[in-house]
Amino acid sequence: MPRLPITYVDVFAARPHEGNHLPVVHDADVLSAITMAGFARRTRQSETSFLQSPTVSGADYRNRIFTIESEIPFAGHPTLGAAAALCHHAGTPVRELVQQSAHGVHAVSVRLDGDSGTVKMEQSDCEFGEVIDAGEIVRALGLASDVLHPALPAQVLSTGLPMIVIPLASPAPLHAAALNRDALEQALRSVSAESAMSLNCYVVAEESAGEWSARSFSLDVVGGEDPATGSAAGPFGAYLRERLGVTWVSIAQGVDMGEPSRLHVETSHGITVSGDVHVVGTGIVGLPDA
Repeated sequence: MPRLPITYVDVFAARPHEGNHLPVVHDADVLSAITMAGFARRTRQSETSFLQSPTVSGADYRNRIFTIESEIPFAGHPTLGAAAALCHHAGTPVRELVQQSAHGVHAVSVRLDGDSGTVKMEQSDCEFGEVIDAGEIVRALGLASDVLHPALPAQVLSTGLPMIVIPLASPAPLHAAALNRDALEQALRSVSAESAMSLNCYVVAEESAGEWSARSFSLDVVGGEDPATGSAAGPFGAYLRERLGVTWVSIAQGVDMGEPSRLHVETSHGITVSGDVHVVGTGIVGLPDA
């Protein structure tokens, strides 16, 4: 049984033991997809990353990302956290990297000082999908449909992982939302039966100019809610640029879960998502080989 290095990183966190937690397994070329999926289920985190040798020209590493349900093509906090873990493990605190994921390649910039620092990534161009009626979705969150924003419609978006941005008229209903998982599954299947299990519902409300709060509900994370969702924050930034001309936004997420996170999105040139990271643990894990 291979014994592989593992790093634990808190991503989009103002301080250690906040934000979205990420286990990162290094030197994972020897692991099968079955082993990686099984370990991800045991971690019970939103995602778990496994770093392998790249298979495309120009990439520095391959990041395979698993939720408790399946492998996914791309995710935000695993991209930032994996890059931080790689640099911390290698002793290269400042580095420009190119990550390969199942979705493609992304530029990632790491700046560490000891165990903490900042990471930013460039996301793919946003694909703008259909505008939808989100009434059934917000009802699955215990809210009335009249909480929806009157001028900003719900819309399917993606920079690598499909999501639905759902703007609300005010923050109070956002913080009062309570998930009914069965009802949400039914609502999401009406949007897309094929991708219902991995669709993120990114419910947002403006707190003040440039400052938004968000909660992300989906069926493939433990408890149905994610404390920080970079793969949704990027498309949301593109949505604000498209509809309001806003090119920078700071997003508070995870507050209602007791895991406060802060995500920054800049869209004046492409889509850049950034946040603070903290390495909170390192060790060795024994996992079956391929």
